[in-house]
Amino acid sequence: MKTNNMKKIIYALSTLGLVLTISSAVPNHGISNVNIKSNLISPQVSATDIYNLLNTNLGLTTTQKPVVKKAVDEAAAETTKLNLETSKSAAEVSTAKTSIVNSLIKKLSSGILTSAQSTKLAGMTSTLTKMFGELK
Repeated sequence: MKTNNMKKIIYALSTLGLVLTISSAVPNHGISNVNIKSNLISPQVSATDIYNLLNTNLGLTTTQKPVVKKAVDEAAAETTKLNLETSKSAAEVSTAKTSIVNSLIKKLSSGILTSAQSTKLAGMTSTLTKMFGELK
């Protein structure tokens, strides 16, 4: 029994050592950490990311996947077109993006998803709105 626990401790320490070795081996090239963090945090979301989120969280069936993918792609295209719109204010664009997400949820909830999936999807509204707002 003690041998098994010792093996776990050795594996944990070895893993930690490897992670520390790799992280200290990454060259900095004089770049400040502030710049690195801001580059890592910048939002980069694609329609595929949104679809993957829905697929993972809703447990889509084989027949649901293509329908949901098409709906997400259409909503993403609308959002991308909206991002190119220069005559609208930021508030109008934000309202329009929220409307696009609400329309997507309504479309998916009306016959495509099960009631349990629709409930989960409704709970993801704010996440989806944020993601659509960050589309590339």
